[in-house]
Amino acid sequence: MSDLKTLEELEKTIAAYDEVVEFRRLFATPDHHLRVLVPDYAAYEAFQTGKIIGISGVARVISQPTMKKIKMLD
Repeated sequence: MSDLKTLEELEKTIAAYDEVVEFRRLFATPDHHLRVLVPDYAAYEAFQTGKIIGISGVARVISQPTMKKIKMLD
């Protein structure tokens, strides 16, 4: 991230998406973590390519789709 304005705009834009259910800034690489809720992989691809890729400040996107939910805190 090159400057504070770019960082603030990136976070404001992503936080406003309805699909984003959790959004964190991290201390390490990668520097942000998102959890999104979409109905299927096609919807995720549309979200990623249509809304995330291309935002100023996004250099790359690393996806790790969930295979199976084992346990989750409420």
